[in-house]
Amino acid sequence: MGIRGPSWWLNQREPLSTDVLADGGIAGSYDGKSWSYAGRSPVQFAEERIAFGPERVLLTADDAFDLRTLSDERMNGSPFHRLSFSWRGASCILTINARTNLPWSIAWTRAYPFDVFYNAWGDVDTTLTYNGWTLEPGGIHYPREWTYERVGLPDRQMAIIALSFNDAASGAMTLPPSLIAAHAVAQTVDDAPFARQGETRLAEGVTLIPGAWNVAFIAQSDGVVMIEAPISGGYVQQALAYAGAHFRLPVKAVITTSDSWPHIAGVREAVARGIAVYALDLNQPILLRLLAAPHRLHPDELQRRPRAPRFVWVGAPLQVDDRQNPLRIVPYRTATGERQMMVYLPKAHLLYTSDLFAPDAVNADGTARTWFTPQYLDEAITAIDREKLGPVTVWGMHYGPTPYSQLLKARAL
Repeated sequence: MGIRGPSWWLNQREPLSTDVLADGGIAGSYDGKSWSYAGRSPVQFAEERIAFGPERVLLTADDAFDLRTLSDERMNGSPFHRLSFSWRGASCILTINARTNLPWSIAWTRAYPFDVFYNAWGDVDTTLTYNGWTLEPGGIHYPREWTYERVGLPDRQMAIIALSFNDAASGAMTLPPSLIAAHAVAQTVDDAPFARQGETRLAEGVTLIPGAWNVAFIAQSDGVVMIEAPISGGYVQQALAYAGAHFRLPVKAVITTSDSWPHIAGVREAVARGIAVYALDLNQPILLRLLAAPHRLHPDELQRRPRAPRFVWVGAPLQVDDRQNPLRIVPYRTATGERQMMVYLPKAHLLYTSDLFAPDAVNADGTARTWFTPQYLDEAITAIDREKLGPVTVWGMHYGPTPYSQLLKARAL
């Protein structure tokens, strides 16, 4: 059963599918009816697929101006040859089984400034391992299993269940010219504009800026607390500039409430500015790893001006007192929300629920019609009851202010 659809727990039996095509330096996605812009990130991955696919990887190495041999090594009792070379500025190491002369793996290091997930990690180490070698018709040996590892973690595994050679491609192999023309200027993740349209005043001194990842600002007597530092360092730079202009106060602290990569991507910028960062204790390893990640290929402010972080690790509900807008930071400590936190403003009865859930469908008037996964709603309500919070209005990373009664009603269905 697939889990990528809005009602997967009820009746969806297979994942939603789209075709992605890289063409003219950009990529588009096709849902069976129309094309939409997919950004520049798929272009980088398409380049790698061509250069490092098993049918071309040896030719890619041979074309390199700096190809050289490294010392052999043994892995799992077997001997392997190693070659090093450069490809489009990426340093690469190709490993070949010395007994079979078949490629075993290709490793490279590259920055991904167009990718929301990988941009945060700077110089990303990737290893592609080939396995499941099969003799195909025509005497061609081909690996049916490809395993990707990025930033030292399993990324994805591809199993080829049907393979043919030199077949004519079906379907369009070019993007509509209008789509290419509309996106001729490349925009990195750091270039994404901070949304200033639709800002919402949640309470006196509390402002929500909606976007792909919502950011909120809470004015206290000695500075502004910013909820979330998402997407990228460039995005957070713009958010900090907005706060200074809007509140005429410095941002004294950032609260990062989740461990998801796009949600913590801008923490490096906050640290580079010397801003205190409140974070969940369970997220300490990933955040320290994020700060230690080298960004030499596409430098950010922390790479250019290293600075020690000012973390406040939250292991239990933490009160941040203020006469104007006191707040309480509360770890969920639930099954699926164990690495997220809520932020409660008791004077305004406002609650930020982080990224635990969001609406599936929205009515014409903007109210939520259904919510994604009842389990998540239940965990949030359980944590709210446990901590004896009294929210009237809630909002999250991916939804705007909503009456808390809607959540209670949705869970009861």
